[in-house]
Amino acid sequence: MSRLDRIVGVFKKTGIVSLLVASFAVSAFAQEVSPVILVDKKTNQIHVGNYKTDQIEVVKTFHTTLGKTRGDKEVEKDLKTPEGIYLFTAKLRPPQIKKKFGKMAIMMNYPNPIDLIAGKTGFDIMLHATDEPARLSKDLDSEGCVVVSDEQIEEISQHIRLGITPIIIYDELKPEFLKADSKPELRQAFQKWLTAWNGKDIDAYIGSYSDKFVYNGMNLRKYREYKDSLNKKYSKIQVEAENIRYFFHPKYDVVAFIQNYQSELRGGGKGFKSVGTKFLYFVKDAGGAFKVANESYTNLR
Repeated sequence: MSRLDRIVGVFKKTGIVSLLVASFAVSAFAQEVSPVILVDKKTNQIHVGNYKTDQIEVVKTFHTTLGKTRGDKEVEKDLKTPEGIYLFTAKLRPPQIKKKFGKMAIMMNYPNPIDLIAGKTGFDIMLHATDEPARLSKDLDSEGCVVVSDEQIEEISQHIRLGITPIIIYDELKPEFLKADSKPELRQAFQKWLTAWNGKDIDAYIGSYSDKFVYNGMNLRKYREYKDSLNKKYSKIQVEAENIRYFFHPKYDVVAFIQNYQSELRGGGKGFKSVGTKFLYFVKDAGGAFKVANESYTNLR
């Protein structure tokens, strides 16, 4: 277990809020070289990569055993490994996990927001080890999880920060998925979204979202009303995006960044202020334009 995970675990148990923990978490996300876990189902390989200078460099590769049934996971118990961009949510060790999962299991957030929009079902999708080493000689022998050896998961786990490090599972990992400049139109869509928010341009801002967008139970119409009320409440909104990262997948793309938000009330009073990690899930609409289908935010300070 890493230092960050131990600290976060302590503060989750005690409920104490600390700027020290928040600063450490921001630092982990903001470091120049950031780990990414990649899975190539075509070759049965799992890669540890580093996101650096707008590209992902693979630094270590292992064989992985995947779901017994080929294809992208759709429903519970179909024995397929899901394809998409996921985040790790928990690191578990015995006795928290069954013996068959070996020394460690790392939970993924399947079904993620895009999966839920698509109506996909299932649970307990993990990167885990096994107490049966013979399984690792097979390509397809899990119930939908990504399986490696005890030794390998110990090594891979050192590169994983919960809620920050993505695991991207591809039907086939292609070189263009590793280069941030592969989709300049995605960069443009992101900058348009950010500029509209800073400028309190509600039409352009809401125009950046998909018609299917849902946030905290609000559909796009309700979300527009909510954001418009904030525009009227604040005289100024300033949003800075730092350490922007672009993650590509054939199904959808994710823009991840540190969001620094602050606002001023009308009349000069202090408004709301926060720093956290944000993940924007982009899909293409019928016309081929990138739109935000969902977003998640974790406050860090």
